[in-house]
Amino acid sequence: MPILLALFLVFAVVTQTEALEGSPATEAAVVKGDVMYWEGDELVVKEISGREARLRVTADTKIVGVVSRLKTGDKIAAQVGGDGHALSITLQIPDSGATVPGVR
Repeated sequence: MPILLALFLVFAVVTQTEALEGSPATEAAVVKGDVMYWEGDELVVKEISGREARLRVTADTKIVGVVSRLKTGDKIAAQVGGDGHALSITLQIPDSGATVPGVR
């Protein structure tokens, strides 16, 4: 009986390790706040908490609800990868959290 339990535990640990190896290293974080300014290819955002966040915006960044370029004072919600790369940015309607329909 103890051998059977030991084999089960070893199998469980190996299975969990293999599952973790295929998963992404970091999950995307959500940043919500007001656009302060652009600095090169970085968008500087003041989060609701007061912390300043720098989002690296590239051609791969999906931007929703903005006709031209984001500007100072725009309220946004962004998904950001572990390396600071903005995966997506959505313009928010003030006080409701809803998105503005539109195209990049």
